Amino acid sequence: MSLGESDRSPRRITAWRWLRRILFLTAVSLLLTTASVVPEKEFNLRLSPLIAGQRFDWVDWETDVLLEETVWWLQGRPLSDDAAQQSGEVRGFLAEQQRMWDLEARIRGEYARLPQSPAESPADSPNDHLSSVKPLERELAELRRQQAEAAPRIERIMANQTAQVLAAEGVGWGARVWPPISFRFNDMPTYLVISPRDEIRQYRGLFLLPDVSEAERARLETAIEAQLDVSALVDDVGGIGVWPTMVTDSASLRSLLDIIAHEWTHTYLFFRPLGLHYGDSRDLTTMNETVASMVGEEVADLVISDYYPELAPSSAEAGSGAEAEDTQPDELDLAMRRIRRHVDDLLAEGRVTEAETYMEVERQKLVEAGYRLRRLNQAYFAFHGSYATSPASVDPIGPWMRQLRAQSGSLKAFVDQVAGMRTLDDLLDALGEDRLSR
Repeated sequence: MSLGESDRSPRRITAWRWLRRILFLTAVSLLLTTASVVPEKEFNLRLSPLIAGQRFDWVDWETDVLLEETVWWLQGRPLSDDAAQQSGEVRGFLAEQQRMWDLEARIRGEYARLPQSPAESPADSPNDHLSSVKPLERELAELRRQQAEAAPRIERIMANQTAQVLAAEGVGWGARVWPPISFRFNDMPTYLVISPRDEIRQYRGLFLLPDVSEAERARLETAIEAQLDVSALVDDVGGIGVWPTMVTDSASLRSLLDIIAHEWTHTYLFFRPLGLHYGDSRDLTTMNETVASMVGEEVADLVISDYYPELAPSSAEAGSGAEAEDTQPDELDLAMRRIRRHVDDLLAEGRVTEAETYMEVERQKLVEAGYRLRRLNQAYFAFHGSYATSPASVDPIGPWMRQLRAQSGSLKAFVDQVAGMRTLDDLLDALGEDRLSR
């Protein structure tokens, strides 16, 4: 037996066969993994450098606010003074918020009056013009400081008022609601929405830094669309349903209360089937957003009625407003629904480029009509269309949810019923509707 033959002992042959089997199974495993995962990973790898440095840091934000929340709870959640005084503080805070925005607009106007070059105004120097702006900027800086100092107490007051209304409606455990209502006025992150081009569907949603400029938004959208062959939109949000929730600062009391209750509803649903299945389908996303919108609207009206009755519309005003809405639909609402329906038809026929051209032509018409619509594409409809109460939505889920609310009797009964839903069929079953009627 030669030396070479002696090396190929039965033990070595068996080891070699096992090694080949392991290598074969590993290769098969990699192929299967590649087939199912790589497209997602590849997309993320190609997207990441396009938004490098733009991602919002949730870890830092949550760390800070949870520490604040813990300290407040350890202190016994102090919130003294009577309800009338608290409501007065909120009104004063919002009035100062409006004054701050007026000052900002005035300062921008003063800077706009500065000469573009010395030749345009040889008699005056920029310093002469800036002398009128400096006092305004000092006033604005002081007002911002005061508002930042007052904000934590105003947040607690408005959260408590909203919680009291929800508890009175039975949406909670006894006199408490869970999760506790807590929010922060915040410079809101902007939101990057990505949709496939051949259908309206939110494929990705990522939070970016606050205050992304219009020029930078356009640059990001263009780069993402060109390199990934998708539809992209960078847009603003009014609130985010993390905990504590994020709420954009506003001088509108009703808008703030609406957002506070809307975002809290998302945290409430998170622990229930409807919220747990939020992203399972477009229908479930729309159901979640529609429920949150409806609860936000209803609770905002109840808080105003209980704590700010002087701001509540009279029954006559409410009635005339409803009639006007029925007889004179908003022009933008009608246009967006018309555009959305036609885009859906074009995409269903595979006419993607034609749909995109059509949306841009219609956007320009709306801009000429006075609507500030920077971008209209598949991503826009994927984002705004998930709110079935939005003019960008043609989804019947909105009317169906309103029908269910009307027959539910109480807000608690409505919320309890929808919170347990897992599919659109659950909603249709509750209404006695047939899915084919959609």
